[in-house]
Amino acid sequence: MAFNLRKRSIQSLILFIVWGMAMASCRNDELEVGTACERPWEPMLTAVSFKSSSNPCQLVEDVGCEIVGDSMAECRIGHLVTDRELVPHVEYRGDRILADGQPMRSDETRLDFSKPVRITVINGLFRKDYTVCVHTFTGLPVVWVETEGRREIALKEKYLKASFRLDGGVSTFGAEEAMPDSVSIRGRGNSTWTMPKKPYQLKFDKDVSLLGEPGDRSWVLLANYADKTFLRNHLAFYMGGISTLDYTPRFHFVELMLNGEYMGTYQLGEKVKVGEYRVNVGDDGFLLEVDSKAGDGEVTFFTSHLAQPVNIKAPDVSVGDADYEYVRNYVQTAEDALYADNFTDENEGWRKYMDMDSFVEWYLVNEIARNTDASFYTSCYISLRRGGKLKMGPLWDFDIAFGNVNYNGDFSPTGLMLRWHSWYSRLFQDPAFVAKVKERFEYFYSRKDDIMREINEKAQYLRLSVEENNNKWGTFYKYTPPNYNIWGSYQNEVQNLKYWLDERFEWLKSEYDKM
Repeated sequence: MAFNLRKRSIQSLILFIVWGMAMASCRNDELEVGTACERPWEPMLTAVSFKSSSNPCQLVEDVGCEIVGDSMAECRIGHLVTDRELVPHVEYRGDRILADGQPMRSDETRLDFSKPVRITVINGLFRKDYTVCVHTFTGLPVVWVETEGRREIALKEKYLKASFRLDGGVSTFGAEEAMPDSVSIRGRGNSTWTMPKKPYQLKFDKDVSLLGEPGDRSWVLLANYADKTFLRNHLAFYMGGISTLDYTPRFHFVELMLNGEYMGTYQLGEKVKVGEYRVNVGDDGFLLEVDSKAGDGEVTFFTSHLAQPVNIKAPDVSVGDADYEYVRNYVQTAEDALYADNFTDENEGWRKYMDMDSFVEWYLVNEIARNTDASFYTSCYISLRRGGKLKMGPLWDFDIAFGNVNYNGDFSPTGLMLRWHSWYSRLFQDPAFVAKVKERFEYFYSRKDDIMREINEKAQYLRLSVEENNNKWGTFYKYTPPNYNIWGSYQNEVQNLKYWLDERFEWLKSEYDKM
């Protein structure tokens, strides 16, 4: 055996020397397969596919793959596959092939394609690696939820016990799988809960990490029924991610299978809550929400200048207890300083109690998006760490932002919205605040092309998913409240979002330049 290995090595060396002599007269642009100057020694993967005859339980027809460049093979199975242990058909130029470093045979070796598989082609001394990615259905990770007895999730107030499984995709948008687990699930949202496609909240028995994000018990599934682009929440969170805000919720696009039924394109992500990796206000801090839709069981208070109640989301408090009085008095004191005659004083005015940077960043993302709910109406979060200052954020609820609403004039890309509401109407009377807004807007304006590229990238990523979602819900070419207009195809919806955002950026730049 040792003699055979030495013989093969010598043969490969001779082949390499002969090839090198022949190549001396070849130009780089002639190094193509089928020409006199091709590289006969170079190992190459020439074809990958999956035959239904070799995979009768998973496939109903043969699946071809595309070899991309010189190191990747992309494959797509057009239906849901829960078992991605498949037998591939591999064609190659070389002596042998390996799968993740182990010997394999075409049409015989079964491999786990729930994650990328490295196929190595070996020809003598030479080897070439290819990454084979098998996407199923639309390519998005798939969330499987099964309630006990397949009971309907009919309420927001009551959890149902359920099983949970996350079948991660093989792309960089989510390359993990969560093991089967038990979970509780209920409805969530306000106006979104009244829509045909429902949003949900998940609660695990222990901290669980999903799609690479920090572990926690609480997660949400956003339906985005009113947003035909499925991009508005993602776009706002992207802008939050490039801002200086302390924390912006992290989300991933997924498909939801509920009780065996396909429910469409969702965003799986973090619930806004206090935690080390979420709203980090320490063990005794506060999470508040200016919330016109606060329910009867929630603890709220009013201030002198806010029209809507302030909902104490965390910690659990009772009216009149020490925590309640602390945060109520702090917010009122901060507001009193904001409306005092000396409110611009850096040491004794509003900046003593309110964090300027967070108030500016939160304002700009919501103003750029012209987010109608951000007019201190609902989903306006504020945090407070004891010994610190009030901070705006995190960002939340943008499905009817970016021109996707038919009231309050917020469909228009022109006009200032939040500038005239509540605390911000007073903040804009402070030259220091205005200067900071102008400075930070220039930063976001400088990132406009990055934001547009993000829209393009995610629209391409979602192209197959939105088709399936539309097959389920039929929203394209139809009016979906509170849409301002109907743009038709998915491509038209996305392009309109980009046109609106570009016009919005340009109008705001001209307006801030005047200040």
